[in-house]
Amino acid sequence: MSEPAAPAPSPRTPWGGIAFGLGGYFLWGISPIYFKAVGQAGVPTLELTAHRILWSCLLCLGLVLMLGKWAEWRRVLADRGLRRVLAGTAVFLLINWLTFVWAIDRNQVMACSLGYYINPLFAVFLGWLVQKERVSPVQWAAFALAGIGVAALLLQAESGIYLSLIIAVTWGFYGLLRKRHPVDSLVGLTVETMVLLPVALGYLVWLGMAGVGAFGVAGESTHVLLLLAGPVTAAPLVLFAAGWRRLRMATMSLLQYLSPSLQFLLAVLLWNEAFTGLHAFAFACIWGALIVYSWNSWLAARRGA
Repeated sequence: MSEPAAPAPSPRTPWGGIAFGLGGYFLWGISPIYFKAVGQAGVPTLELTAHRILWSCLLCLGLVLMLGKWAEWRRVLADRGLRRVLAGTAVFLLINWLTFVWAIDRNQVMACSLGYYINPLFAVFLGWLVQKERVSPVQWAAFALAGIGVAALLLQAESGIYLSLIIAVTWGFYGLLRKRHPVDSLVGLTVETMVLLPVALGYLVWLGMAGVGAFGVAGESTHVLLLLAGPVTAAPLVLFAAGWRRLRMATMSLLQYLSPSLQFLLAVLLWNEAFTGLHAFAFACIWGALIVYSWNSWLAARRGA
């Protein structure tokens, strides 16, 4: 879920933009189904992440060429400062991906959901701390309410909360760096995966030489799943970027809650993850904070329209 550089939005809200935005967040929301399937096929977290980097990089390079973004890609590569920034965001992206897949493999999809619920609030906090952006009293109240929910899980030693915080923090810093150094989302992801590619490719080659890698050894269905790692990563990004170009930021900020909501429903209804009274209290605090924050942001956007 990277942050692209967006042009000035249209004064009206086109339904096409909403469809693109919902499509991207929907695919991100149901992505645990894919990662769960690959894990059940016996592919470890590190190997799956390496395949995700490899096939995403190749697919993104193809899309850059097909969509006419080659000049932008070359411009970014020629800029030493941007290369350093994207090398840093690549590290945050890698940690986020590893944590996400690790959590899913260990039946902690609810922790992923909570992490992406916390992220918008953490991102606003980072904006206040680093970029000196104004935070209203209502938004501070939302932070306090969310903090109560997180603290309850921490005090009760709920193991999943640490995965949630890693996901929220890594994605928060990733978004901050991408916001301060705007790069087209597809081009940015292409460069980031290129940064990670040597390590990923080296690891996959080592697995193959040791005879323990899934690719070339596992069944045909597992090979298909691994090849799908690229589309699973790139497809929601392309839809998201298309929606971002057509919609107000406030609208996209509301749509983004579709993704963790779907993850939450999958965790509880499909995989029967434990949802205790403590979880109910924590999620109620986070949901309440997001409602307060989103409503305040929506009103502010309408006043500024």
